[in-house]
Amino acid sequence: MANQQSSGPDRLTARTKWRMRAVEILYEAESRGESAKRVLAERADRAFTDPEAPRLPKYAEELVRGVDEYRYELDEAIGRAASGWAVERMPAVDRNVLRVALYEIIYVEDVDTPVAIKEAMRVAEQIGSSDDTSFVNAVLDAAAKAEE
Repeated sequence: MANQQSSGPDRLTARTKWRMRAVEILYEAESRGESAKRVLAERADRAFTDPEAPRLPKYAEELVRGVDEYRYELDEAIGRAASGWAVERMPAVDRNVLRVALYEIIYVEDVDTPVAIKEAMRVAEQIGSSDDTSFVNAVLDAAAKAEE
């Protein structure tokens, strides 16, 4: 799942890393056929019982819960914006990058659209399944314009 490039993970902001964590949890839930809430609960249990287990930042959890709550609406918007691409046929990591970014664009007031798109491209560059961040950019740009 890792696709390390010139802007390595050590150069990422904390909020970018939180977005990456949200995408990873959504990807894990989808891969396992579990709900995102269940994966979050498992992570919380692990963090409670194991002091060495990584803690999930609050913002990452908010993103996961938000995407989970509005997944149907997000997928519809992504599907409309990604002409020629069915959401379920997109690579799972890319699909979840798009979901997180579109959730931020539509539902998170303190994140501007250009910032959400740029951050999605950074996340896709780090953990996406392709080297082409222009797909993420184009889909999010079209979706954001449709939401305006």
